[in-house]
Amino acid sequence: MESLEQTAKLLQLIRERGFLPGDKLPSERDLAALFGMSRSAVREALIRLDTLRIIESRPKSGVYLRPFAAERSIEAMVLFTETDTPLSEDDVVQSVELRSVLESEAMRLACLRRTPADLERLNQILQDSAAAIARGETLADLDAEFHKAIVAATQNHVLLRFINVFYLISRKRREVYFQESRQSQRSHAQHLQLYRAIVEQDVEAGQRILRRHIKGVDAYFRMFFAEGHGAVPAPAPRAEGAQRAAPLARNGRVKPKGRRVAKAVA
Repeated sequence: MESLEQTAKLLQLIRERGFLPGDKLPSERDLAALFGMSRSAVREALIRLDTLRIIESRPKSGVYLRPFAAERSIEAMVLFTETDTPLSEDDVVQSVELRSVLESEAMRLACLRRTPADLERLNQILQDSAAAIARGETLADLDAEFHKAIVAATQNHVLLRFINVFYLISRKRREVYFQESRQSQRSHAQHLQLYRAIVEQDVEAGQRILRRHIKGVDAYFRMFFAEGHGAVPAPAPRAEGAQRAAPLARNGRVKPKGRRVAKAVA
């Protein structure tokens, strides 16, 4: 934990001082004095940033900031999330684009490979989501659980690892997105449709619904950045008041009524 905090301080320095790709960072000694840390602690943090390809050490020259986009590792994006360092607009938009590519294929595989246990897991998340909406709670976490459960239904564990990274780096964005209760209602309605497509093994419908689902999120954050907000803010406190839950069948399962859901999504 201490190492993570030290790394976070260095990232904060890079952001606040406005360092650009190719800029030389302060020396190890200067950084230690600046943060009141030992040189060994600073060295450890620099090694971590170097491993993640955020900085590079040049012999007999110093430490320099690498180009932001192409050369940084995907783990660096996770580190930014862990240390509350905002991702750039390009990182946000392109990660949503990557999600669309990966999850579209995941939907196809899930329709073909899902097991009874997978369907039970998805249905349970839908029930939990309906209950959360009824209590006026956010779906930020349950939304991620539902999408990860779809990917798990592909039986491709490497694909699941990639998707897990996306949901790690998008945690704060989901909290912001689901501040509005209507986003929870819309998302849940579309999740019901996705679930029905997987149950019926309807690949075409599943991929079509998923693309529309992700496109809505992409449009939300493109508009967010277009309005000049910059970094995604911390989520505001939830408003009081419960929302109506999705209907349940007599056996307690979610009833994904196609016609009614389609109306809710439109």
